[in-house]
Amino acid sequence: MVAEKHPEHGEGLSEPEHFIEFAERVPGWCVVIGLIGTGQEIHTGEEGGSIQWRRAVERSRAGGWYTHASPGLRGEFGDLDRSSIEPALSLDEELRYHVADGNHVHVAHLLEGSAPGGLLPLAQALERQAYHLRITRDLAEAGDYLRQRYRDDPTARFGLIASSKDRVLPRFGVNNDFQSTKRVHFGPWYGEGDGDYLGRSCRALRECVTEFGAQGLELDATLLAWGTDFIRERGRWTNEYARGYQKRWMVKDPFRLRLNAYRVLLTRARDATVVFVPPLPVLDETYEYLRAAGFRVLSEVVTP
Repeated sequence: MVAEKHPEHGEGLSEPEHFIEFAERVPGWCVVIGLIGTGQEIHTGEEGGSIQWRRAVERSRAGGWYTHASPGLRGEFGDLDRSSIEPALSLDEELRYHVADGNHVHVAHLLEGSAPGGLLPLAQALERQAYHLRITRDLAEAGDYLRQRYRDDPTARFGLIASSKDRVLPRFGVNNDFQSTKRVHFGPWYGEGDGDYLGRSCRALRECVTEFGAQGLELDATLLAWGTDFIRERGRWTNEYARGYQKRWMVKDPFRLRLNAYRVLLTRARDATVVFVPPLPVLDETYEYLRAAGFRVLSEVVTP
């Protein structure tokens, strides 16, 4: 934020550099523990990913840092002086999903643009584990499905989520624009039930949260409104139709930010992801790709 508001002072410090700087103010010694999730960098300036932590250590004013990293970060930290690779630091057990595992694998291959033939078995394995991938082009149908699914469980949480950079979703009742989403009260949205007289609960499916309001949090099921900011076109993903950034000069890789935003959105649900693809020709190829990748059409599914 400082670099954005005061560009005359040059490049600002990254978040990891700030953490290291804070730690070095502690007399004697200090330990910094970073839980680093790869592939979910969604904020401007985060495109560098975990390599920013290495740079923070290298640029440290005090120096003398010892680093311990998981095998997955060997490329970033393995050749540093005073570093060690520790297999025990690899946090690879999924706790978000009730009984299913492998959703992150399906999502990763999906966003890589893998052939549907390889994605379908992964989706079918999730289905057998009671993790449901559903798709529709009718937003009302998606909402009815979720209300019916959780009609006997008032504690269940399901809500409407969408990318912050899409242009067309407000035409379909999904207000993902900044002015609308900044008014969302996240406490009531995640915590309140059907009885909230202001209708602020996520279960009301009125207010939408974007990747910024959903990152790090979870729901039992999500209604993901897929935008035109990240679509399939001629057999590949593109962000050509995405809403632009106010500070374009700060964005190094807008495509990567959109891809990571959809990674966040596709991994927020514990047991069901329902995708609404607006009935627009520009989204036809995206709809067919997701369907071929294992998202089952709601109108063709009898059971949850």
